[in-house]
Amino acid sequence: MVFIPLYMDKPFFLLNFLFLLYFNLSAQNNYPQNDFRSPVDMPLSLTGNFGEIRLNHFHAGFDIKTNNREGIPVYAVADGYISRIKISAFGYGKAIYITHLNGYTTVYGHLLNFDNDIQTFANKIQYLKESYEIDTLLSTFTLPIKKGELIGLSGNTGGSQGPHLHFEVRDSKTEMPINPYFFGYMIPDTIKPRINQIAIYPLNETATINGKNSPKKITPIYKKGNYSFLKTDTITVNGSIGFAVECYDIETKSTNKNNVYSIELKSGEKRIYYQEFEKFTFENARYVNTHIDYESQQKYGSKFQKCFVSKNNQSGIFKDVIDHGAIQFNDDSIHLIRFIIKDYVGNTTELIIKIKSISKPTYKTKIAKTPILQRFDCLLENKFNTSDFRILIPAAALYDDVFLNYSKKGKMPGTYSPLHELMDDETPLQKYISIGLKAIDLVDALKSKACIVSYNKKGRKNYEGGTFSEGWLTTQTKTFGRFSISIDTIAPKIKVISKQNKDKTIDFSNSKTIGILASDNLSGIKKYHARIDGKWVLCEYEFKKNLLFYTFDQSISKGEHLFQIEVSDDRQNTSTLSFVFIRY
Repeated sequence: MVFIPLYMDKPFFLLNFLFLLYFNLSAQNNYPQNDFRSPVDMPLSLTGNFGEIRLNHFHAGFDIKTNNREGIPVYAVADGYISRIKISAFGYGKAIYITHLNGYTTVYGHLLNFDNDIQTFANKIQYLKESYEIDTLLSTFTLPIKKGELIGLSGNTGGSQGPHLHFEVRDSKTEMPINPYFFGYMIPDTIKPRINQIAIYPLNETATINGKNSPKKITPIYKKGNYSFLKTDTITVNGSIGFAVECYDIETKSTNKNNVYSIELKSGEKRIYYQEFEKFTFENARYVNTHIDYESQQKYGSKFQKCFVSKNNQSGIFKDVIDHGAIQFNDDSIHLIRFIIKDYVGNTTELIIKIKSISKPTYKTKIAKTPILQRFDCLLENKFNTSDFRILIPAAALYDDVFLNYSKKGKMPGTYSPLHELMDDETPLQKYISIGLKAIDLVDALKSKACIVSYNKKGRKNYEGGTFSEGWLTTQTKTFGRFSISIDTIAPKIKVISKQNKDKTIDFSNSKTIGILASDNLSGIKKYHARIDGKWVLCEYEFKKNLLFYTFDQSISKGEHLFQIEVSDDRQNTSTLSFVFIRY
């Protein structure tokens, strides 16, 4: 039996049935097709799909539209048991994990709240730990669940940028996320993927594109479903060359630009590179930073997907790759380079570009003006030390071999070290690196408040943390850039939203919540504790709104009560607030 969701439009029935049949025959693994129902009782439409390119990661599931509002009922897609409850101000926010008998686990993220028994259980854990944020693993018999049972309401909690339901399917043993399309979930789609641009790259110092050792980007002309190029787009190349494409896909009834399913590159009829988004590991999701042209994304926001593979690329999404996707052009002839791009339904877009190869390049390699300090092999551990700056880069933290670029400038106002510039923020990192800065004129009283900060190109400070020891401040970071030592001595700002009466009390008789605005100037809010009449109460933290809020329950009786809250940042600067409120 093939799973066909309720609400499917009749014109798309045959198309989607054939698609499911195609994947049943062609998928490398036999995923169950009729075990899971939809997590919502509404037509499925996506704001984000599996493998979509996000900041520092591939997206691991479906972002299901909820009509841009919260409170849509969310249901368990199959029998099983709730194996994990995680609540955080960041990430997936309020999330439920359900382990099923078929060997898969489904995840439901950014929920507004949980259903009754689940919410009661979560609240007990929160009050036991006196913490809003929890991450609890459950046994098989604690909270069993049935297919179609209500588990919560959709929301916008955590790192969500708008109301929606994040939905994942994972292998229960490996925790590997798998594309939900392989489990029978269908969204009507008759539209072919679209191509914005292609990019061509010299892959070493001697390769040339139109006589230059620099990338070339071309925007094809789109007309009536076909792509073509201007005569002025003629490309002449020599040496080792790589290609990339910026493309997207949209559903029939949506305007959201999601990622495509597969990209194939051919030279003539020979497959050079192929990728597809069936599954990947969370450990490898950050390899998105080398899968794309990271520098172009940082500068222009573009998302060119490379059809060649970096020295350290363990993303696992590519296969059938010849010579890392690099094509050698050393003859005097015309080569046809073809991109074949498909969405999950099989709609296909092809683009062919003519490349003129020449055997004798006219370009002469330029001699670098700045001296090369050190060459870092991306597969090895690398170190660099000076009298007041040191770095340690673990093996496989870099994606490609790089030449160290380091400089030092004078102290900026209010800092306690020179400004150290390491590489640039357009060079991505897979792992944390360790950096150490020697402090200057930092008195003992400020050592606990000292921290390393980085500066973006607009001069904005970003907190990097740090531990002080023997005159050095050391921290770990996943970005290159400009660093110095600063201090954070300013406590968070906190303020009750409601107005006080003349007697300084606040009437919350008709209020559902107590809201506290909370913000910090640098190191960020690290912890908080709220109490009513001396007893700890559960406050939620909505960082997107700088809001801490307590929701009244039946434990608060009528009369006067004392509310107290303490908020601390990551450098242990603390603010407190207390007031009397009334409930009639």
